[in-house]
Amino acid sequence: MGDSVPISMGRGSNKARFGQGGAAQFVNAYVEDMGEAGKTSFSAYAINGWNAFASLPNGNGVRRMLGVDDVLLAVANRLLFSTNAFGTAVTTIGGIPSDGFVTMAHNRKTPNKQVAIVCDGLWFIYEGGTLTQGSDTDLPPPIFVVESDGYFFFLIQDGRWFLAGPNEGLSIDPLDFAEAEASSDKNVAAAVRGRTFIPFGEKSAEFWDPNGDPIFPYSRTTAIDVGCYAAGTVANLLVTKGGTARDMVIFAGTNKEGAYAGIMALDGYQPTVISSPEVDRLVRDEPNKAALRCLAWTEDAHSYYTLSGTSFSTTWDGKTGEWHDRRSISSPRWNAGCVVQFGGMTLFGHQTSNTIANSLPDVFDENGSPIVWQIQPPPIHMYPKWFKVNTVYVDMITGVGLNSGNDDDDQPELVFDYSKDGGVSWAVARRIPLGGMNERYRRVKIRSLGRFDHNGVTLRFRCSAKVVKGLQQLAIDATPLKG
Repeated sequence: MGDSVPISMGRGSNKARFGQGGAAQFVNAYVEDMGEAGKTSFSAYAINGWNAFASLPNGNGVRRMLGVDDVLLAVANRLLFSTNAFGTAVTTIGGIPSDGFVTMAHNRKTPNKQVAIVCDGLWFIYEGGTLTQGSDTDLPPPIFVVESDGYFFFLIQDGRWFLAGPNEGLSIDPLDFAEAEASSDKNVAAAVRGRTFIPFGEKSAEFWDPNGDPIFPYSRTTAIDVGCYAAGTVANLLVTKGGTARDMVIFAGTNKEGAYAGIMALDGYQPTVISSPEVDRLVRDEPNKAALRCLAWTEDAHSYYTLSGTSFSTTWDGKTGEWHDRRSISSPRWNAGCVVQFGGMTLFGHQTSNTIANSLPDVFDENGSPIVWQIQPPPIHMYPKWFKVNTVYVDMITGVGLNSGNDDDDQPELVFDYSKDGGVSWAVARRIPLGGMNERYRRVKIRSLGRFDHNGVTLRFRCSAKVVKGLQQLAIDATPLKG
């Protein structure tokens, strides 16, 4: 037996291409930096839980939400719903007869703002409780809509975009359009950053700014040879780091040949790649890029961008620059299908059910379902030697059990196992008590793991109890062996 030695617990998810190269993974867990003020420089906490906010009748699968003053609009299934800041008085407004990707934006019309809704070439205007399907033949089938300065920007796949406004969405002038000037590629998506309109093509992006011209009020400022890989990956995110707030556009980018080139953050004219190799593999391996969807929101001083495919959800934390995975119980991905920040709340629409939920830091389950918090640190090794692990010390937040009558929550346990082959197979799991209510001095340690070769060992820690979950540091007592 020797002295305990601190070991890395990692800061997020970044699995190697092959398991033995590293299998670090944070699932439903994020890093919060403490700096010199904390016991450790950072801790890994569980993500917020969900409380039920509203149910949308016959609205299975919430596809998009938008807050307009004191009204929350939601497109779910093939219907448009409205509700209030309490999630009561849910009203079915009308039909959105298409199943594709939905975009929504509102202008500044008074007394009732207008909301433009675009899906699969169809467009609609919501105003004062009424939904009207657009039928102006001067507007070709749009694929995307955004708003700036009271103008709706309707994106057309062939490279054109049309203006409607200011503050009038039903009238389209056939001459109020522009098209990509720097490249002839097709349009994919659009964003607005500040007052700049950014249409993304398959291989390029352009920046258009207000010019004061009463005839056509926007002109192109510049262009870049970076396009958009999939429309559902584009989102705005306000990222605060080092005392500076930056209005970023996050998207899956392409190079000038149209090939995927990484998840990118744009806060000037040149984007920065923020994706890890693992995230890039997830995107490239997604069998249907049109199914990629993103969510962006700010919560508890963290700015999050989540990208989901058919079998994954991965989240970038703008506060730390790290990625972590999100996963709902019995699913390979997270149940969040869309997000809106409305009435001081962060609301998530369920991707397959008719529910909207409120995200709260003092809730530790997902609408009653457990949230499995999991930390899988980088591998431990003494290459080229073999070694024996005598004890693993786990600095968990303890004494957080409840008094609920549910044994799993009143006496929470840490589930521990390990892998000798980079996560391909795992040893029999052990259960270590974390202590009941106010048992804050409980020491969490795991003895006698055995011998490991030059490939090392990957540890895994999990907890699904509906309690505070946090890991502060790890240490081991290990003995190198001859050979």
